[in-house]
Amino acid sequence: MDKTISLEFSYNNFITHHGEKICTHTEPEPNEFSWLCPRELGYGNFHRIKIRPGFDLWLTDCSFSRDIIFKNYDIPATIQFNFTLSGHYRVRLNGSPNFERYFGEFHGISYYNDEYAYCRLIHDVPARSVSLTLQPDVFLTFYKEHLHLMPPIIHDMIRGKVNTGYLYQSTITPAIREAIHQISGCRLQGIARRLFLESKALELLSLQLDQICTSSLSSPPCARIHPQDKKQVEGVRDLLDGNLETPPSLQQLAKAAGMSHPKLNRCFKEMYGMTVFQYLRTERLNRAKIMIQEQGYSVTETAFQVGYDSVSHFSQVYKKQFGASPSASGRLMTEG
Repeated sequence: MDKTISLEFSYNNFITHHGEKICTHTEPEPNEFSWLCPRELGYGNFHRIKIRPGFDLWLTDCSFSRDIIFKNYDIPATIQFNFTLSGHYRVRLNGSPNFERYFGEFHGISYYNDEYAYCRLIHDVPARSVSLTLQPDVFLTFYKEHLHLMPPIIHDMIRGKVNTGYLYQSTITPAIREAIHQISGCRLQGIARRLFLESKALELLSLQLDQICTSSLSSPPCARIHPQDKKQVEGVRDLLDGNLETPPSLQQLAKAAGMSHPKLNRCFKEMYGMTVFQYLRTERLNRAKIMIQEQGYSVTETAFQVGYDSVSHFSQVYKKQFGASPSASGRLMTEG
């Protein structure tokens, strides 16, 4: 049975199905909007914060029980600065004839033209991200004086001359991760909350632009990988997804892909923004978070279920990843 469902998305109505709103809508703070995913589709929520006119901060933390295809409308052209901690997407933007696949943890910059946009979220993979969307003229208000220092691709986005998906993609640095955790964990209210979130949004924007200004953007990383190698690496990722608790060794994975393990790691990182080991660790911890927060597993049970022999080591890497220990994470969800 086909589990795919097509939904319409706009800034004002957010998510509708055949013209009917399907998400519970609340406004927890002035200029903030939250939509709760309905039980029949999954769980979690989307949160939009209007930083300034034409400048929005989006928080996504949800998981769907079926593939979701978003059809967008009434959305102006924007530059999107996305920081993805978990997710699996198939995207086609700006009239590009090709679908691009994005998976795991990465941050990227794209230009969005809703007339030609397509996004498919793959089910059962938690979608967790922080995104900044700026209309080109708003972006210029921040960086117009320094635009001449930025690479050509930024100039192309300002002029709308792009025809692909993510135009820049890289791994999330510790500084970026810390800013993400501070945004998602903000408990301030009123004007203090608004000022804090705006300052952190600008910090994320600056951290990402610092990377893009020092990187080569001549072509997307995946464009340098032979199509057959890309297919083999996707097979390796599928093997990892199906065996997170007892994964094959790097040598076994390389043999399955028909390439040396240094080449496998290089291709894997170019496609997914991380090495095989980093991907395995990230997906184990993402699964662990769901088990603790959503399914009520104990820390010890979770550690062994996701492949950790040491509970103390599991707790250390979990806290480094999410900013809170697994036991504290479970208590927060219980209290909430």
